[in-house]
Amino acid sequence: MNKVKPWEFINENGEFELENPEKNSYLYFPIANEAGIMSSITPTLNGDIKSSQNTFLLLPVSAEDLHNTRSARNFWINIKERGVWSVSGNSPTQVGYTFQENSPESVKLQAGFLWHKIIRENKDLGIRAEVLNFAPVDNHKVELMKVSITNIGEDTKIIIPTAAIPIYGRSADNLRDHRHVTSLLHRIKTTDYGVVVKPTLSFDERGHKTNNVIYSVLGAEGNGDNPIGFFPEVEEFIGEGGNLECPEAVFLNKEPYCKSGDMLEGYEAIGAIRFKDVELSAGETKTFIIMMAINEDGDEKENEVLINKYGSQEKFDKALNECKVYWQNKLSKPEFKTGDDKFDKWMKWINLQPILRRIYGCSFLPHHDYGRGGRGWRDLWQDCLALLMMEPDEVRKLLYNNYAGVRIDGSNATIIGSKPGEFIADRNNIARIWMDHGAWPFLTTKLYLDLSGDLNFLLEEQEYFKDRLASRCTDFDENWTIEEGNKLKTIDGKNYKGTILEHILIQHLTPFFNVGMHNNIRLEGADWNDGLDMAPEKGESVAFTALYGSNLIEFAKLLRELKESNSIYEIELVEEMLLLLDSLNTPVNYDSVEEKVNLLKKYFNSCKSKVSGKKLRFQLMI
Repeated sequence: MNKVKPWEFINENGEFELENPEKNSYLYFPIANEAGIMSSITPTLNGDIKSSQNTFLLLPVSAEDLHNTRSARNFWINIKERGVWSVSGNSPTQVGYTFQENSPESVKLQAGFLWHKIIRENKDLGIRAEVLNFAPVDNHKVELMKVSITNIGEDTKIIIPTAAIPIYGRSADNLRDHRHVTSLLHRIKTTDYGVVVKPTLSFDERGHKTNNVIYSVLGAEGNGDNPIGFFPEVEEFIGEGGNLECPEAVFLNKEPYCKSGDMLEGYEAIGAIRFKDVELSAGETKTFIIMMAINEDGDEKENEVLINKYGSQEKFDKALNECKVYWQNKLSKPEFKTGDDKFDKWMKWINLQPILRRIYGCSFLPHHDYGRGGRGWRDLWQDCLALLMMEPDEVRKLLYNNYAGVRIDGSNATIIGSKPGEFIADRNNIARIWMDHGAWPFLTTKLYLDLSGDLNFLLEEQEYFKDRLASRCTDFDENWTIEEGNKLKTIDGKNYKGTILEHILIQHLTPFFNVGMHNNIRLEGADWNDGLDMAPEKGESVAFTALYGSNLIEFAKLLRELKESNSIYEIELVEEMLLLLDSLNTPVNYDSVEEKVNLLKKYFNSCKSKVSGKKLRFQLMI
């Protein structure tokens, strides 16, 4: 086997290239935009495209699927009198080239922020393909792909081009739950430019509901001309005995059986798009544009907008340039200058990581198959730490919104919506609590306050999250119903608001009293405890006991600064909190685990369903 060459930067913008990328197993690249398209792509154009757990355009993949599945972005050319060739390398002959010493095929990967190009060349066939993928920086959930075919031989070639991109078009749940039934729900339509799938219903954990999401694979020639026909059903495209790496429609050069305006029902769908035959002279290039889109609003006219905006080589290149400029500007802060030029360029990619985490959450890349999507509680706050360096103007609002996820018992919501400050009740009422969660909001807020001096932020009032879980997720509030919504209410039915300062105190005082037999803060649940026997019941954390204590010391310093710099001598807290401020009421023995735990139970009972809404004033004695 040829020795694998390392990747290397090719310019000052952090763009890089890698020879023979297919020799690097499990390699993939993110393609995304802030509108919500989330893709992964490999050197063989495998990977997936989605906008949420319930809206996958391509078949969902984890790391092992990258080499197991034949479902990929593919583009075929049938070269008359020469044979069939895949620009992605996904054909029986080409797969074997990886292990040949003197392979006729060479592959190079080039990539930047956030675009991905594969250059594949076959010297025996005298053909080269460049495939470039990216997501435009606008409000469209679409991945764009440009395929450029060049005749590098000396003779004229006639090629028959066919794009072939399977359309999964449903929730990731349906991989093993009603896979066949959900294919029966597919309603497939061909348009002037592609294949459109709109299932009648969605079958997932949300229930059986009317579907509005439209999944599309559209294609146009580089000059804007539309295709000549389609093979929109997988089984007809691959034929009997065929598969996605050896499809009958391509290998036997079958005529497309669908034209624009055809309707089909109840099949696994594929964006198999046939373009007219192309005669390529020596050195000539022909370009094709593919659009892979998810429209969650069910807007039938969206595809026309995409064609008008991106449906030619000129329009594609314009959008690509806008993408490059956008991400270069966004990642220009902070800038690193050291004695190591390669390290400085690599750090540009580190700047991208918190942005990718905001877009992808914890679940939507092949090695990040954690849960059902979205970010976790820690992620919200740790991402803000990065934004303080990169986009500080947005941080105050984000911090404020995030505090709406705190419960009055000191725990927090664990299902986080896509909108800022959106927190959702767990429909399964699964009790989840991570003992460290209360520490991170203060750490992030303190950095914001240190950088901005905006101490008045502590006095902003925010709501609390409420669902059926109570007493730090050890109990249920039987009085709560989902119709009441996810906001803590007062006994007279109003949404209760407390200061950010109050939220922080509750997040620290409830763990202080929530101790185990050794008088350290109970471990409860946490990602690193899952494999430890009895950890949730008997575990304690010395490390986080120390961190919470350190936070309280730093919090006291902020209160002193608030008093001295802003002339704030009193603060208001909800009256139920007086129980937690035991030294102002009925002190308990902090060396007694029993006394501390019993006090916490009294507090939990006082605010299990609602709070009084009354506030008490406390002097700052610092």
